[in-house]
Amino acid sequence: MIIVRYGEIAVKGGKRREFERKLAGNIEKALKRRGIEGRAEVIKGRILVDAPDNASEIIAKVPGVVSVSPAKVMPYEEVPKYLKEALKGLTPRSFKVETQRLDKTFLKTSVEVNKEIGAFVVKEFGWKVDLENPELTIGIEIINGKAYVFFEKIRGVGGLPVGTQGKVVVLLSGGIDSPVAAFLMLKRGAEVIAVHFDQGKNARKVVEKVVEILNDYSPEPIELIVENHFEILKPYVIALNKLNRREWTCVVCKVAMLRRAAEIAKENGALGIVTGDSLGQVASQTLTNLYFETMSVDFPVHRPLLGFDKEEIVSIARKIKTYDAFLEYPYCDCPFRPERVVTQGKLEEFEKIRAELKKEGVI
Repeated sequence: MIIVRYGEIAVKGGKRREFERKLAGNIEKALKRRGIEGRAEVIKGRILVDAPDNASEIIAKVPGVVSVSPAKVMPYEEVPKYLKEALKGLTPRSFKVETQRLDKTFLKTSVEVNKEIGAFVVKEFGWKVDLENPELTIGIEIINGKAYVFFEKIRGVGGLPVGTQGKVVVLLSGGIDSPVAAFLMLKRGAEVIAVHFDQGKNARKVVEKVVEILNDYSPEPIELIVENHFEILKPYVIALNKLNRREWTCVVCKVAMLRRAAEIAKENGALGIVTGDSLGQVASQTLTNLYFETMSVDFPVHRPLLGFDKEEIVSIARKIKTYDAFLEYPYCDCPFRPERVVTQGKLEEFEKIRAELKKEGVI
């Protein structure tokens, strides 16, 4: 049996039951996709999953899960006998017993259980009690009159269950930033559709690998839509050449991708576009240029990484393993990129460019 704990869901008031059921369903889907049959039961404050212990790592990656513990279930009276066998051969320098009594009808308090089981372990093994920094923690949760005994808490993703916050389209490259943005949206309960603007050189294969990694955090396989980067951008570049404004290419390129992403979002019932923009990181991500790009799209654009610095983004990418895929991403030198790019353009000039793009039928 596996104990699943959640946090933020518990304060959702009238939505709590709905979120709990969604999380339980997502856990079952995540296990089934990996060939594991598991039944998730919602009880007060916990979800109990009848599945093998090795399913714990899969469950820990399901957004909404705070922590996971593979546990043995037994009548409380059998706990000493179980511990006598389970702890045999271990030699921790210190230990503690940590009890949570979810079943308030159970006659012993958590403190009483801690003292009683702790005294047994000291007598049986002679280990030292350390309540602050123990080498071994014996966890006990009292649920529905039974004792659930465990020795580890696997940290989960946290956040909200995927599917409780609608759907978004994510501009996904094989770089560092956009996969992290997609992960953060999954963590906040949004379903994700990935859109990649392919520049060739095996970039698509790396993106497909990124999607496979992100699938660990999604109850349903993430749909990947691939667009030809050059075909999308070409008419914009032709219009810029006529205006002799090639320095605006990077900004206009982002406009082109956002506008196509908006079309895909509307076709799929998504509620927003997500990018991996981090403020000031590259030319198209200065505050001025982000303003120009956003005003050119009649659809919500979300930037979950806007206030993150590079080290913070890399740290998350390493943690979720998308950084490993980035190391295989081929360098794609865009043939349209000019020698000089605009970082702090004037609104009047951009308005002229937009007017010309409209005149040419590009937007």
